[in-house]
Amino acid sequence: MNVGRQPYEEIALFLLDDADAHPQPRVDEGENHRRPSSGPERTGEVCGRSTLTPVGPGGNAGQDVVGVSSVVHDADGRILLIKTPEAGWELPGGQVKQGEDLTSALLREVREETGCQIEVGRLTSVTVRTGVPRLTVLTFICRHIVGEPRPGDDSLEVGWFASDTAVALVTHPVELLRLTDTLAERDGVVYRAYRRVATDNQQHETYEVLDFHRW
Repeated sequence: MNVGRQPYEEIALFLLDDADAHPQPRVDEGENHRRPSSGPERTGEVCGRSTLTPVGPGGNAGQDVVGVSSVVHDADGRILLIKTPEAGWELPGGQVKQGEDLTSALLREVREETGCQIEVGRLTSVTVRTGVPRLTVLTFICRHIVGEPRPGDDSLEVGWFASDTAVALVTHPVELLRLTDTLAERDGVVYRAYRRVATDNQQHETYEVLDFHRW
């Protein structure tokens, strides 16, 4: 996917405010088994392929990163996923470049990563990872237009999967929430803010949800 994605060993991520949601169990990410750096995550996240884009008038470089993510359906209702060395199977997407609008960024990223052309639909979720850089990822439901999936920028494999298979394949907890929020097909937009929690375990990273809303 994507924006600033770095591998994680283990993440504890829970939905604190949604009565309909189920707690996310602690997950062994299996993403090359190394500790994330202090730099931007790939988003999990979306990001790492391009340089950080400052946001806001005269913004400080590296303080804010904006990414876009897609849940692409084909005519049979299957979901398009890419496989990356950092995060395993994930949603296509990436970092919004300076001067680029969200839709154009998503069309470009999906084309570069999968070779497919899509139609961008409605916004389904916004996730914000606090810290430096602050990472905001907007996820959209999308429709496949044309193109046979093929590996592209940073993707090792690309494929169509039934929705339940896609949910099983995506192991990054934040990325999984983006997917399941979209597949729930509810009206409105889900918002979550989360942060990295300091831990003495050098092999694992832990995250916690700070805020949750459904607009």
